[in-house]
Order: sequence, then structure tokens, then C-alpha cells
Amino acid sequence: MNLFSVGDLMARALLAVLPRRLSDRIKRNVSSLEIYVLRDGTTRCDEPRMTLFEGVFATLLFDMALFGTRNPLINGIIRSFTTIQNSWDRPFDNAGDATSSIDEFCSRLDIQRSPWIWERDAAEYASLNDFFSRAYAPRHHPELGHGRLVSPACCKILSYDSDESMRSMLVKGCDYDVGNIGLPASDLGAYGSNRVIIGYLSPRDYHRVHAPISGKCVHCNMEGIHSPSASVKFFGGKFNLLNENKRLVVVLEDEDSHDDEEPLRIALVIIGGVGVNTITYDEEMVGKSISKGQELSAFRAGGSAFALFTTKPMDIVQPLRMASERNLYVEVLVGETLAH
Repeated sequence: MNLFSVGDLMARALLAVLPRRLSDRIKRNVSSLEIYVLRDGTTRCDEPRMTLFEGVFATLLFDMALFGTRNPLINGIIRSFTTIQNSWDRPFDNAGDATSSIDEFCSRLDIQRSPWIWERDAAEYASLNDFFSRAYAPRHHPELGHGRLVSPACCKILSYDSDESMRSMLVKGCDYDVGNIGLPASDLGAYGSNRVIIGYLSPRDYHRVHAPISGKCVHCNMEGIHSPSASVKFFGGKFNLLNENKRLVVVLEDEDSHDDEEPLRIALVIIGGVGVNTITYDEEMVGKSISKGQELSAFRAGGSAFALFTTKPMDIVQPLRMASERNLYVEVLVGETLAH
């Protein structure tokens, strides 16, 4: 019996004995989301928010924070879960083991297998974590949009008019402060008053993050290096994800601005969730010119997220504006146009 099956059995057993208040909250968290799909304009409600095991674990620990947010107990639980996730680094025994393990992994998480769109055959991956941080085969990589701002990842996004709007609608349960993210202090006022986009990457998603605009990297720093990261599924909970989770802060400055105007700067906060112990990136990125769509970082194991801040108003595409008004999640592929 594999880890996923054991997790499901434990979750079902717990759900059967938990008080109704808790079990109802878990059932709500694993219920299906209404999602607007940007690439084809459809709306669907067929994807659960998370698996049952994730639902039980994440609801009790992170949504309801039954064990608190800052104490040795919850920190120990998070570190234990990270240790379990690190088992994904165990090398496969041989090509057959790799193929069968990855096939089971894809089946469990509903990762596309036919046609096979990844850069290597399943037998060529060294471990589950190696496959988790997989790249697309070049011919299958999503097309790069022509807009000024594109999605940095394959994910589901929520969009807010400003930091204050995000705070009032999403980040309500903790002492969040835009000034404590790690953004350069000189632009905090602009970041706070312009659009914020939050993106959620589930374990099934492609876990590489790309540049949302073309520009020069003017800031790159890892924050919260020693923090035990909480689940990114509950931005509205008591855990202060944007201020406390491990996160990489990258700022790109538009190099096409006219000399007489302040250049547009986009801050991308790449957030590791529970179980994510590695965010890989180019530590010598500052000062380099980055092309729109160029890879910036990759995650190994677990769920993750990003927050995108901008120093100027952006003309977001109409479907995204409509979804924002309805507070709908929007499914996007990496490189899809978000704003002109």
C-alpha cells in the first residue's frame, strides 16, 4: 500500500469520528471550485479544491489552526510533513520502477499522460521530485502571449484592485503587512495601491515559474529561509503566508519605458508551501536582462503559490476583470496574457 492510499484511509477514519463542525468544514474545503478557464472562456465546477487527505490535514492544521500558529508542536508537525515529502527524493531503483511510480503519481494527481507532453520519458527521471519539477517538451510548451504581462505559472489565480482590497477580501485572519514581505521599501506605496494577483499551484501543476514581463532584474532575495512554511491553500487563515513562509522576491524593471517616466516594476513573490524545502533560482540574477517567459525558478515537492505586485495600473484582459468582479478563480497556463 502506497503513501497516498494510507493517507486516504487515515483521512476517512478521522472524518468519521470528528465533530460535525470540523467534518463540515473539511467537506466544504474539498468541494469543487467554480473555475473560469482563460484560454477557452469556459466555466467548470468539476475540480475538488484538494484531496481528502489534504483536506483533513490542511483544514485542521492551517485553516482552523487547531494547534496554533507559532509553537514547537505545530512547527514539529510541519517539519515532519516536510521530511515525508523529502522521501520524494529517493532515487528510483531502475527504469521500470521510475515508469510505474510516475504512472501511479500521474494517475493520483491527474497529471496529463496522453499525449506525453514532458521533456523526458518517465523512465528517465531519477526520483519523484525530479519529475515533480519537470519541464515541458519544447513542442508542447504553452505559447507565449503577446500582452505586456503574462502569467508566470500554470495555476489558478485571484485578482484584486489593490493590496487593501486583497487584505479585506482574502488575507483577513492574520497580521499581514505588505511592508513585511521583503519588497523594496522605495516602491511600497505603489505596490500597495495597484493590482495584486495571487496564483495557486497545486501538486498536479507544472512547477516552474517564468518571468511575467521583459526587463532587468533589480532585486532578488530569499526571505523566510528558516521558516516552517504553512499550506498556501488558506491565505485567509491565521498563518501569515506572505510575511512568514519561505519566499523568493524578484523585481523586474521594464527597460522599454521612456526616459521621462518612471519605469514599470513588477514584483513577483514566489511562495513555498508546506513540504516545499527547495526553491531553485539563479542567485546571480540581479542586473541581468530577463526575457518575458524566461524561467526564473522551480519548486521541489508540495504545493506553492505566488503574489504579483505592480507599481503602475495595468490594463488587465476583460475576462480576468470579469472574474475578479465575481471573485472567481481563473485557470491560466504559463505565458498566457493577463494584461496589455
